[in-house]
Amino acid sequence: MEFIQKNGLEASAVNAKKKQSFFISLSTTVWHSRWTADLSLLLVAMIWGTTYVASKDIVSSVPVMQFIFIRFFITTIAMMLLTFKEIRKAGRATWIAGVVFGLFLFAIFTLETFGVANTTASNAGFIISLFAVMVPLFQSIIYRKFPDITILSAILLSVIGTALLTLHGYHVNIGDFLVLGAAFCRAIQMTFTKRLTDGKEMNSGALATIQLAVVAIGSGCLTAFQDQDTHLSISFWLITGYLAVFATMFAFFVQMTMIRRTSPSRVAILLSSEPIFAAFASVLLLSEHLSAASLIGGACIVAGMLWARKRA
Repeated sequence: MEFIQKNGLEASAVNAKKKQSFFISLSTTVWHSRWTADLSLLLVAMIWGTTYVASKDIVSSVPVMQFIFIRFFITTIAMMLLTFKEIRKAGRATWIAGVVFGLFLFAIFTLETFGVANTTASNAGFIISLFAVMVPLFQSIIYRKFPDITILSAILLSVIGTALLTLHGYHVNIGDFLVLGAAFCRAIQMTFTKRLTDGKEMNSGALATIQLAVVAIGSGCLTAFQDQDTHLSISFWLITGYLAVFATMFAFFVQMTMIRRTSPSRVAILLSSEPIFAAFASVLLLSEHLSAASLIGGACIVAGMLWARKRA
């Protein structure tokens, strides 16, 4: 009887281990699947699509550098609490890559935020989406390989769709050139992220934390030269908290993780859906209406994204 019970317990233990191994294997497969990468990047695009109106509202009353510093300081502290062990174990290559990415990110947010303050949200949404065209071009230069015509065609279709969706009576101003500079820096950063991390053992959390800290330090230094006599309202803290946790900490961790598993062109294609979510946010939050041209533009973006997804 005791022998039977012992065998029964051993069999149960074996079955439990098999079940545990199955679920671990399943979760690993799901986490590393293309669908997980695509859906998480689309979620990032959705979050970023809601940030233009919020950022424009804030920088109308708070100095740009002060806003960037507070946003990234909150994000850096939160990330450090989650990735402290990984940062301590980070090697020299991780720190170098993190600082380089951080400098690019600092340039991106400085140019983009100053740009949004000096142009319309629709202009900014369109111009920043041009990074999707730049990425495969930069990628072809770095890897000395001509970009796939299908991908370029699909991206151009998405850009045309973005123009139809966002631009209604376009007027060029200084803010547009600043946002264009941000798009240029974003394309370079995305291309070199893959290049500098490919085949290397680097923790994505540590990389994200280091680059966010660089932005916080850089903007903090420049904030010292700005007038600090500003009133920070409750709405400022709520919006900044949302931007820090979701649009910065979560979004850049996902981007840093997923770009290392796929190509920069694929990431750019998926993130080019950002204007669609910006348009939906304006409809839901600001009660704006979409014209026929806007609907056609949205359809072009989706078509271009689906078309290129199979080749990227």
